[in-house]
Amino acid sequence: MDTGHQAPATATADSPSAAQPAQVSIPDDLANFRMVTSSDISPARQVILLEEMERIFLPPRSLRELSDPDFFASGSTRELADFLMREPVLAARVLGIVNSPLHGLQTPIVSVQHAINFLGINSVRSIALRFLVEESYRTETPSLQGLYSRIWDAGTMGSEICSLLSQRLGFSDVSASVTITVLSFVGDFAVLTLLPPEEALETWQHGLFDRTRIQQQSLGFNAGVAGQLLLTQWGLPASIVAGVEKMNSVLSTPADSQATPEMLRLALCYASARIGEAIAMGRVREIAHLSLQPAGHPELAYLQGYLSQPAFARLEEIMQAPDVRNALARMISAAGNSRR
Repeated sequence: MDTGHQAPATATADSPSAAQPAQVSIPDDLANFRMVTSSDISPARQVILLEEMERIFLPPRSLRELSDPDFFASGSTRELADFLMREPVLAARVLGIVNSPLHGLQTPIVSVQHAINFLGINSVRSIALRFLVEESYRTETPSLQGLYSRIWDAGTMGSEICSLLSQRLGFSDVSASVTITVLSFVGDFAVLTLLPPEEALETWQHGLFDRTRIQQQSLGFNAGVAGQLLLTQWGLPASIVAGVEKMNSVLSTPADSQATPEMLRLALCYASARIGEAIAMGRVREIAHLSLQPAGHPELAYLQGYLSQPAFARLEEIMQAPDVRNALARMISAAGNSRR
């Protein structure tokens, strides 16, 4: 089933209420699917996989500092500004993307502190995380360079969407959620290094479910497993690694009727990542086409059980808020410009 040319990703005015969605039928392919997890991979095999991914350089040590819950729990803009100013190349790259068409600014942002004040600490930290992890990935294959950029854009957009929605829905640990959303794409780059370029490109013509199934058939594991192994090896906090794993599980795991607040928060991370991916990959080119409804998109089927929980009762209303729609429209426009 090819979901790559459909339009996955956000609640619209025409969709059922997030609090009381229509009964969703799980596709047979998804119902019978078993997603490989890290516990399915023996320790010996994990060592071999990490050796196979050896050409992925370790990211800068500062990635661990920026991902540490103690760092972002402080919520200090001054601390983040000082951190970025100690990394001048990183600061320059952050300012570059802040001033790109993605954010549609009328007046240039000329300092890190100004960027934090304007966009907010979570958005700037997410951008910095993107570039720190990106330091680990380089490709000399021209056909993959554009794909790398679009996947990173998916993480950046997804994390911004997560920040917007988390705050309005009253979720806690917004900073952790933003971090988990952007880092959930790490494994996708690892898998790209293990597949022939043509096959790597072909897998991204599909949505997450079909892509995961293809990866398991070709490699015996999926991008989520690769990401978890790498994040653990890189020494990132266990809570972040576990959060990424649980977020990935939304693809194939029904929601409990009494889902924990943590799982609901991670389901929002998952939904935000799917929206970011749909926009960045050009599957959604108009805001009217954004939808989290699962028709034609099996990766959104189990998500409906999470979105039916009372915590998401205001999701549809929030998705229609002018500032949220403006942010989504800006992302769609920026993604379109990057493809030209």
